Amino acid sequence: MIRNVRTIREKPMRPSPPYLLRARALLLAAAALSLVTGCSYLLGVRTEPPRLFVLSTTPADGMQVVPPGTVLGFGPVDLPGYLDRRGIVRRIDANRLEESRTDLWAEPLGAGFKTTVEQNLRLRLPGVPLRTFPWPLVNQPDLAVAIEVSRFELTPGGTVELNARWSVRDPERGVVLLDHDAALVETVNGQGVEDVVAAMSRAAGALSDEIARAVAGAASTSPGKKRSGAR
Repeated sequence: MIRNVRTIREKPMRPSPPYLLRARALLLAAAALSLVTGCSYLLGVRTEPPRLFVLSTTPADGMQVVPPGTVLGFGPVDLPGYLDRRGIVRRIDANRLEESRTDLWAEPLGAGFKTTVEQNLRLRLPGVPLRTFPWPLVNQPDLAVAIEVSRFELTPGGTVELNARWSVRDPERGVVLLDHDAALVETVNGQGVEDVVAAMSRAAGALSDEIARAVAGAASTSPGKKRSGAR
């Protein structure tokens, strides 16, 4: 016996209504957000926005007087590569450092350190014109300060250490008048990152005090032939 066979036509798929598409998109977005949040929680990743910090100038321990007409050059200023990071760095032990993911410098630390020390010197040497390195060979300053930082970070002992080699030189004669290694330690007065940055600012201020005193001494004893003529 031959049975009747019905031919079944496939009905064309109807497009989903717009409200269903929006609902599906919202569900997918919610699922993705939940997945990211869950992974962040499991991995210990903090999701709050980062905090930005800058170094600040500090009051001088005394104003320095230099002969009238003395022009001071400032630079170069160099920091080690391991500090050239966005996050604030602290030392864990002799061979390990840790960079914060949420406490960041608002500008590169090298630029911020240079600007802060320059402003500190202006406060400590009032009225002395400062020229930033590089300056024209035909218009060199009477004295110039260079700084090379080797260490500038929070230590496991709760202090900030700033180690730097700085010099005062006569650019025209190519003579180094003073070369000094500074090892400065500032106690962090608190538990917050803002307390660490404040201690770093004080260390930069103490270095600026050292340099300002040296500049005043060198200016009073170095030849003043350039200061006696027109600039």
